[in-house]
Amino acid sequence: MSNELYVNMLINAVDEDQLYRLLWLSDNCDYAFIFNITTMEMPTSILCAELRSGIENGLFSTKPDDPYVTAVSESTLTDKEKEIRDNVWSLMESIVNDEPGIYVKKERGRILAEAIKRTGKQLVVFHRYLKTYWQRGKTKNAFVPRYDNCGAPGKDRAVGISKRGRPSKYGSTNINVDAATRAIFEKAIKKYYLNRNEHTLLYAYDMMIAEHYAQYVTGLDGKAKAVLPPVEQLPTIRQFRYWYNKSHDGIEKITKRKGESKFNLDHRAITGKSDYGLMGPGSRYEIDATIGDIYLLSRFNRADIIGRPVLYFVLDAFSRMVTGMYVGLEGPSWAGMMMAIANAASDKVKYCAEYGIEVTEEEWPCCGVPGVIRGDRGELESKSADTLVNALNVRVEVAPPYRADMKGIVEQHFKTINGTTIARLPGHVLPDMAERGGHDYRHDAKFDIYQLTQIIIQSVLNHNNHHFLEGYERTADMIADNVLPIPLALWNWGVAHSGALRVFPEETVKLALMPADTATVTAKGIKFKGLYYLCGRAATEHWFETARAKKSWKVDVSYDPRSMTSIYIREPDGTVDACWLSEWQEKYIGKHLHEINYLREAEKLMQRGNAPKEMASKAELSAAIDSVIAEAEAMARQTVVPKSKSERTKDIRANRASEKERNRREEAFVLGDAGVQVPAAIPDAQKREELSPEMKMILSDLEERLNGK
Repeated sequence: MSNELYVNMLINAVDEDQLYRLLWLSDNCDYAFIFNITTMEMPTSILCAELRSGIENGLFSTKPDDPYVTAVSESTLTDKEKEIRDNVWSLMESIVNDEPGIYVKKERGRILAEAIKRTGKQLVVFHRYLKTYWQRGKTKNAFVPRYDNCGAPGKDRAVGISKRGRPSKYGSTNINVDAATRAIFEKAIKKYYLNRNEHTLLYAYDMMIAEHYAQYVTGLDGKAKAVLPPVEQLPTIRQFRYWYNKSHDGIEKITKRKGESKFNLDHRAITGKSDYGLMGPGSRYEIDATIGDIYLLSRFNRADIIGRPVLYFVLDAFSRMVTGMYVGLEGPSWAGMMMAIANAASDKVKYCAEYGIEVTEEEWPCCGVPGVIRGDRGELESKSADTLVNALNVRVEVAPPYRADMKGIVEQHFKTINGTTIARLPGHVLPDMAERGGHDYRHDAKFDIYQLTQIIIQSVLNHNNHHFLEGYERTADMIADNVLPIPLALWNWGVAHSGALRVFPEETVKLALMPADTATVTAKGIKFKGLYYLCGRAATEHWFETARAKKSWKVDVSYDPRSMTSIYIREPDGTVDACWLSEWQEKYIGKHLHEINYLREAEKLMQRGNAPKEMASKAELSAAIDSVIAEAEAMARQTVVPKSKSERTKDIRANRASEKERNRREEAFVLGDAGVQVPAAIPDAQKREELSPEMKMILSDLEERLNGK
């Protein structure tokens, strides 16, 4: 349902069952004034955002027909009718055109006070004319006398004593349906029939009788029993059904019982064509995704089943040409849609060659960007789509929820692919798989994603070059030029007769399709998604040194989540600087963002799993330290210290030297007997006195070791 607002439109408040007319919109469509036709109360203001949201969420519904506005031809009006209309208009013209003042209570009081003073009419007269004008569509002819309303054509007759309607077949006489009874009917219909429970009208009738006509008494067994008045005092199911059909139409029944979306999808009138009014190829592309009805194998280990693929197709609404496609595992998401749109704008000869298929440019000549692209809100309402709009000037149309018919061209192509191509392949899924004992088609999988893409490309080429579009409405010019309703023929004819398609460099399109975000320049590098990148420009202009000395700052980047090896800084002037991962983060090269996040979560999980062991080890370490401390303190208490405090501290340097020499001797590498080197001659006592204390200690130790030997 469209949520566009315009003056004079009728809006139905579903829950309140009130009908409003939109009288006036502000210049920026921020707020509006509405008039309650049901209660005929004075206008009230409402935010336009609230109206749009209500229409989208089903709280409000627009009423396409306007029973209050009657197209009256001047030739059919009598002179008396024209005179009455013109007299009232001369009285009210300046008043009703004083907008928006006439809708504001205080201003309306001032305007009408001046009119009363000027004309001598009573306030009630102006109020009656204002409400008539607003109710009947704000036209001069709203003041034409409605003589057709005189009398009682189509009106309910007053209820008398005599029984109205056809006599009963069985001779019984039932009640006449008066206003009170109709009110009970309406209450029961709304409560038990016009809702999503989809009860029958008979059920609503039975519940009405039980709720409004039955009296309950307690029997001897203590249970409540229903007591009904005589049948002559009860309305019949025939009367109930008659008044329902009289007061409610079929559209209301479907919308209330099945929902607005279901009505629009399956029950609305189909009076137009999806390609009507398009200028030519590229005027509008339709894009959508589906899960392929086939299971695939891994390219790296054909024993592994990897599930079902995601198929994206981009079709030109004018020619039905498949302009782009994607077969992969991404999506349905922006990453998958990005690949399909990029493929629509890329060279198809090069693309087909990647899969070993030779084609000429004439067989698949689609490599442009459309003026409009229509798809689902999930992908096209994401932040990533903003760059597509701003950089390539592509207008995005989002189909409402549950409205597959809004992109029926691409939806029909899905049925063709799944029904004629994939249905022939091993691993194809059939409905009986979900049944108990049904065949498990996953074990029939024979194709990998590369092989399936080859088959889909061949199917697309067959569709584009040879498929006869049954039911395609050719224009008079197409018929004159003898253009066959085949996608390629329609495409070539349309390109020659219109200029709707636009061509951009492939790199520009890819950059525009990449998700956009912001990164932070830090002393360690350009930080994005927890990763650090380097950049030639950053090194030349000393970004990282500046960030360390001053403060970090933000930069706009584009990135491909399928490979976080590189990101691209976008400058306001349109230039792009490529950035690459720092060397110390090489483990992330070529990895998908999901893989990186998964690795981080796995490492956190490992850390949490190791936490109990680490805490136990810390407890053991603390106990070991306490044990050594206790031993050292015990030894300190047993040590006799004959020296004073000053004597103990003044020889620290000499004590350190002696201790160092002892440690050296104990730490020295000795490999068996070969490790002992005996000097040629040990110095005598006189020469020994000339040696340093350290050398004396070494000689003494050597003598002890030799004697021990």
